Amino acid sequence: MDLYTRIGEGPAVTAAVDALYRVILGDSRLSGYFAATDVPRLKEHMVALLSQVLGGPQDYSGRDLRGAHLGLGITPADYDLVGAYLLGVLAGLGVDDEVLTAVRGVLSSVADDVVG
Repeated sequence: MDLYTRIGEGPAVTAAVDALYRVILGDSRLSGYFAATDVPRLKEHMVALLSQVLGGPQDYSGRDLRGAHLGLGITPADYDLVGAYLLGVLAGLGVDDEVLTAVRGVLSSVADDVVG
């Protein structure tokens, strides 16, 4: 069974993304990155991207990560904070260790495309 199915598919991914952005937007260290962002649209892209990463539908059609984050000046500390929030949200929703390990791996592998 793929990770996407194991976490509860679309409804679980959507719940995780909603919870993640509540936390991110409530954190003054991070909220500035989203001041000029269409957050509902961003959340749709994040649901599609996270679903795809977890083995679900291949529906992500947004920009590549490097292009989407170019010029935002995201610091390593802020990237790590968002990653910690994502892992915490997923853990809080009952996601198992194998899924958390896979998400950690993806976060690590794409960091260079987002930070900078």
